[in-house]
Amino acid sequence: MFLFTLMIICAVIIKICFHHAKILSKFIPESCVLILLGILLAVFNHYILEIDSLEDNPYPKFTADLFFNVLLPPIILDSAFALYDRDFLSNLSSIITFAVVGTLFNVFTVGFTLYGLSSSGILGEFEKELTVVQSLIFSSLISAVDPVAVLAIFEEIQVNMSLYFLVFGESLLNDGVTVVLYNTMIAIVDIEVGVKEVFMAILSFLFVVFGGFFIGVLNGAAASFLTTKTQHVRVVEPLLIFGLGYMGFIMAELVHWSGIISIIGFGLMIKRYAFTNISQKSYTTVKYTTKTLAALSDCIIFLFLGIVLITEKHNFRPGFIIATIIVCTIYRFIGTFFFSWLVNKRRSHEIKFEEQFIMAYGGLRGAVGFSLACVLTKDQWYRELFLSTALAMVFFTVFLQGSTIKLFVKLFKIKLQSHDSGPKKITPHIQTKLIDDIMAGVESVVGKHGSYTFHEVFNQIDNKYVRRFLISKDKREGLEREYEKVMLDNHFTHLYGANVLAEHEKETLEKPEFSTDQHLKSFTKGINASSWGMYKNKFNREMTADEATLRKHLFERNSRAKEIESRIFLKEAREGIPNLELKIPDNNGKRLSTSSLSKASKLSSQIKDKYDVIQIYKRNLIERSQRSTPNPTSDI
Repeated sequence: MFLFTLMIICAVIIKICFHHAKILSKFIPESCVLILLGILLAVFNHYILEIDSLEDNPYPKFTADLFFNVLLPPIILDSAFALYDRDFLSNLSSIITFAVVGTLFNVFTVGFTLYGLSSSGILGEFEKELTVVQSLIFSSLISAVDPVAVLAIFEEIQVNMSLYFLVFGESLLNDGVTVVLYNTMIAIVDIEVGVKEVFMAILSFLFVVFGGFFIGVLNGAAASFLTTKTQHVRVVEPLLIFGLGYMGFIMAELVHWSGIISIIGFGLMIKRYAFTNISQKSYTTVKYTTKTLAALSDCIIFLFLGIVLITEKHNFRPGFIIATIIVCTIYRFIGTFFFSWLVNKRRSHEIKFEEQFIMAYGGLRGAVGFSLACVLTKDQWYRELFLSTALAMVFFTVFLQGSTIKLFVKLFKIKLQSHDSGPKKITPHIQTKLIDDIMAGVESVVGKHGSYTFHEVFNQIDNKYVRRFLISKDKREGLEREYEKVMLDNHFTHLYGANVLAEHEKETLEKPEFSTDQHLKSFTKGINASSWGMYKNKFNREMTADEATLRKHLFERNSRAKEIESRIFLKEAREGIPNLELKIPDNNGKRLSTSSLSKASKLSSQIKDKYDVIQIYKRNLIERSQRSTPNPTSDI
């Protein structure tokens, strides 16, 4: 355990040095450096310390159980939190097309092509002849686009979110397809395949994917409900989220459903509901603990990929390896271009040719395929052949494609995330706010029920039923009532007070000059910072529903209203007594004179009485307005 801990510490130091070496990080991905470090550690342990020759080897070994049950879940959970995004949902149909249909296309085309090449003798002689099912077993494990490798490379590149989710979403969802096909091929390797077996394979796929997602959603709902009862025990909130998340993964794996899909469903539920209930400290704990575990798992996985090159037994066949690399690359490009052409027929924003190339070129292989090869029993003669070829494919995609993909991104001038991070223009801002409601209305008028109508129906069901149970009543109603009270109480002050002061001081103020761009930026910033903007988006952005943030905004708004009221009362007091000289404190900190304060104090009771009358009049207006205004939720 000491050596393994030392290896992790060395890997962390290497990561720090890598990010400080700007020239190195500019051309070589971090994953490549970790693989090389793993190779060096394996050489040192194997040939110098000779640890592998010991009967009781203290050094941990890379196994499929270690990868799928320990290292992969934190990475998938961290990715699931990121999937709760508008760009992911808008590209969901395209992602499913590439992940399901595209993976099926790659598995069968690669499998039958390699079977044909091996049967013809072009790839050389093997211990035994490869059968069709054995070729499909290999193609099912080698066709999986690995989410760990994709995440490691594309987070460094920082491409635009639409392209990022197309590649990363495909790599995340196609694991369910790959695992189902792999297990199906393993089950039928020694039996004849008929219509019944094909039907059972399709049924198994549906149960694995949707069953795993259902278990994840169920556990996410349970975690969200429990967090509504933790107001007095905030310390257990991270434990609930991590515990139920891993419980959902184990439950799915126990019934041979997809644990990866289960974690995705769990993460989406937690991001939508539970994060609204938990405290800011619990949210920070969950967020950074998940990111830390994901970074640690990512580091260990790439280290082990370098280590197994030395420690595992291999059967390198150059003909089979070269054919696999060429066939997988060709069919990857063909499938990407063809299915992009299909999905572009229904997309409002088409996938450009340059983005299609990056999607095809970014189909990196990683530890998923290699781990599936490790699952093969050692009595299978093709285990070492598949293991060595899968490792060669991983090195080829990570080192060659991963190192050169940045060059293609710059060559094709792919839009990056940094280009999207500037201040929003006014037109996209307004369109984003209005397009969903407008399109839902258009679909209702023309009688066509599409995604916008589904989105509207989902929001109505969610707001009317689901949120009642999965979001804390204090979070759901307490802050809304407080917001409503303060907003109504200060409404007349903000509406009329500013005009009174503006008319009084307009002669002494100079109008500032702004450019058009500054006007647009100020307008957008004002909308986002306004009470309505925060109230409208408090559940849609990351932790904007936090109680401290909203209460701070309420305090600032109330302070502004009190300042306006005070200035108006002082103005009225000055006008009521002609000889009274009152000065409002300015930015230089000037205060009222002693005589002025003495005279002003005599008016305090009169001002207070007048203010109370105004407040009573305001409340009467509000009550009459509420009685005459129908409840908008009564018809839903």
